[in-house]
Amino acid sequence: MHKRTLLKCLSLLAVYPAVGRSAPQSRTAVVYFSKTGSTQSVAEAVQAMISAELFRIETVEPYPEAYRPTTEIVKDEMQSGVKRPIKPLSIDLSKYDTVILAGPTWWHYVPQPLKTWIETADLRGKQVLTCNSHGGGGLMHTRDDFEAVLAGKDVKLGTHFTTYGGVMKQSPAVAAWLRENGLLK
Repeated sequence: MHKRTLLKCLSLLAVYPAVGRSAPQSRTAVVYFSKTGSTQSVAEAVQAMISAELFRIETVEPYPEAYRPTTEIVKDEMQSGVKRPIKPLSIDLSKYDTVILAGPTWWHYVPQPLKTWIETADLRGKQVLTCNSHGGGGLMHTRDDFEAVLAGKDVKLGTHFTTYGGVMKQSPAVAAWLRENGLLK
């Protein structure tokens, strides 16, 4: 009886090779900036669904913890053209076919720390998907802003995903976005 059970299990592994084995290494990187955790939840959902690698952008001098003071500082920085320095990101882009760029909407636009990274990144030939989280402003100018900063970078631009607040790890909306871009079956 035990021998029969063992043989059944082994035959199932032959029919369903993914069972009991780790998924192949993803060739997708998620580069994101998150202040409140909403954008990070999207990055983690993508990671859970397709085994993408996550790379979080951080500023050298952190923004305040409180929301309101951060919004005022960001507004002042945007109006005066300040580019807050970011910490170096240890990523070898040659390992990835797809790069997902994600950030919160800051005063209708992509946050400057994410834009700073994009401006210096060699994304040539990559499929690039974009994403923003928001607290009530919606898409605003974020897709247009992503397109402007990616102009001339020779990327294959995928679709954009917008979410109000955070998402669950098995978010149907994130799954649909990944499917429409050929990253999830």
